[in-house]
Amino acid sequence: MRIIRFGSLMLLLCLGALITSCHSTVPVYIKVTGRGVAEVVPIEGTLPPPQTADMSWAEGDIIAIGHGVPPAAPASTTQGKLLAKQAAKVDAQRNLLEQIEGVRVSAKTIVKNFMTESDEIRTQVDGLVAGAEVVSEQELDDGSFEVKLRLNMHPLAKIIPPSEPVPPPPAPESRTIPGQRTAAQARLMAEDAARMDGLRLILEQLKGVVITGSTTVENFMTTDDRIRARVEGIIRGARVVDTRYNQDGTVEVDMVLEHPDIRQVVK
Repeated sequence: MRIIRFGSLMLLLCLGALITSCHSTVPVYIKVTGRGVAEVVPIEGTLPPPQTADMSWAEGDIIAIGHGVPPAAPASTTQGKLLAKQAAKVDAQRNLLEQIEGVRVSAKTIVKNFMTESDEIRTQVDGLVAGAEVVSEQELDDGSFEVKLRLNMHPLAKIIPPSEPVPPPPAPESRTIPGQRTAAQARLMAEDAARMDGLRLILEQLKGVVITGSTTVENFMTTDDRIRARVEGIIRGARVVDTRYNQDGTVEVDMVLEHPDIRQVVK
């Protein structure tokens, strides 16, 4: 009888250890540099100063910064400023939601005959943000606006209801013709491209890249060689820690993903 009880006790201890090991946390720290390019090369001396940490968590608050530019031909200067300020506010709200809910990243690269034929990254976020307060509003020298928002995390369960999984983003229906953007808009587009590239790099390190390759050889000569690389997933909590602007129109963005439990930031 004692032997049976002892065996049962050992079995329970083993099961407890197994369950504990299954729920052990796995910390993650990744730092990458994403890159983007503007369609309008900035004029020498017009580059903005380096920026750091456009998003942060501190004392139960999330802080996010958004940017907006006025339309090309506003009805008045005042209307242009109001529209730019509203665009910056909505951009900041989107950045807040990315920090809370996570952002779905879908990236695909096609290489044909050893040349990149296309490289496409899409991101999407969908949810409700309520209770965010404006910390500051600022008009920059290039005519764009910068808005900083703060959202308190303590009543977050009431602010952000559970949401359904975000479907992959649809393909864009139209594209602005190159050369129609202002220098400020081109800079912001390059920053966004660099940030998306950084998200793609983080996801590649965490989830890996699906590679599909096909090669056609005729009479001992390669006639066609194609490689497709794709990665898809949701990232939560990745933040920008540094932004650098180059004279050739490129932007470099350093991003960091750091969390004590990898399961809470990547899906």
